[in-house]
Amino acid sequence: MTDSISTLPDRARTDASSLRLLNGSLLLAAACSVVMFITLNFTTTSDRDFHHTADYWLTGNGLPFALAGIGMVLAVHRLHHGADGRLGTVGTWINTIALVELFVQCTASLFESSEVRWGPSYPVFTALTFLGVALVAAGAWRAGLVPRWLLGVWPLAWVLGSFAAFGPMPLVLIAFVGVLGVALNQRTGRR
Repeated sequence: MTDSISTLPDRARTDASSLRLLNGSLLLAAACSVVMFITLNFTTTSDRDFHHTADYWLTGNGLPFALAGIGMVLAVHRLHHGADGRLGTVGTWINTIALVELFVQCTASLFESSEVRWGPSYPVFTALTFLGVALVAAGAWRAGLVPRWLLGVWPLAWVLGSFAAFGPMPLVLIAFVGVLGVALNQRTGRR
């Protein structure tokens, strides 16, 4: 295990800042999930051009969702202090790049008042967020900080509750981020 933090106080300070980032990202993801659930299930949306307020809410919700996804993965990666290995590092980068692209695409759609399609980029980059989260989860599997059953659920809960959401899946993501937050706060406090 390589440890990039040289002293115990530095590690504790890094853990504290990573937990703040994680908790903020989890709260943001939960709030976005509530908006996503309401927008998907109780409003009318159009397919291409924006005709309803819900179209803007659904697309605009992608902006904080992307930031929450970046923060969540980055915080989990930082809490491992290198114990998640290259899988964690590569997964963090893939996830971040994919979510930045989705952020830009959602922003362009809001400015255009229409669903902007850059070829198959939306499904491709949504799949890349799944891959990035799966790699971080695989790296974290070895480290043992996150409960293993959560790591198995994380990639699907993230993608199906956020950028590929349908029906009640945002509620599943709310439950997941709640359990992840409690587990990591407890386990990090015991180290």
